[in-house]
Amino acid sequence: MDLHHNLQATWDHVLKSYEPGVIEMAGVIMTQIIGFIVPATVYMLIDTLFPEFSNHHKIQGARRQPTRQQVLHCIKVSLFNQLWIVAIHSTLVWFTGLEHANLNLDPIVPPWREFIIDFAFGLLAREISFYYIHRALHHPRIYVYIHKMHHKYITPMAFSAEYAHPVEHILANVMPVTLPLYLKGAHILSIMTFVTFELWEAAADHSGYDFLKLPPAELHDLHHEKFRVNYGTIGLMDWLHGTDVVGWDKPEAKKAKEG
Repeated sequence: MDLHHNLQATWDHVLKSYEPGVIEMAGVIMTQIIGFIVPATVYMLIDTLFPEFSNHHKIQGARRQPTRQQVLHCIKVSLFNQLWIVAIHSTLVWFTGLEHANLNLDPIVPPWREFIIDFAFGLLAREISFYYIHRALHHPRIYVYIHKMHHKYITPMAFSAEYAHPVEHILANVMPVTLPLYLKGAHILSIMTFVTFELWEAAADHSGYDFLKLPPAELHDLHHEKFRVNYGTIGLMDWLHGTDVVGWDKPEAKKAKEG
């Protein structure tokens, strides 16, 4: 039997065994654990278990690394952000009724082609929406009230991906990832697959390590170091808007790039 057939058999069993609301809540919790908590923890453990490897692959120097107290504070806030998002979603499902689901629980598992289309759509939608939301959060009249909190860590670490003001967490971390595929009516399995990837990407982007080039952690690491560069996630929107180089907003830098 092929993988898709096995997936369909497993999905059939899940639908027969649990109520739709329970499946939806379990899916939300699983994506958070598998996509973010586990990989972020692994990235953080590298520094403790393999210090020589860690020092060799850190993008920024040892003097810039956060203290143990800062790391623990970051983990605490990041996990709390995950907790209240899951709590809100679970509350919504509870009041809707466990016999109903807010997401598409079609009994037919999407074909691989649909998974790929949904993934590509989600990736592009997230890149575009996150870029403009992120740039807006850098506006001087907004930055100090909301986004400054996230930039507390000039040298990012995996858990700092979700170290953010509640407003930013909703607008920049949650909505660009989940809303496009939800509005598209994508299957819950497509949404779970994409959200899991995006959570891992966020942890990797903020990991501070250069040993894994996909996603390009160096791009976002530079954003935390220099602030006004690399606002997107995969580099597409930064390339289109010319915000992919340090000093893009300075006249001399623009002339040098054009020349």
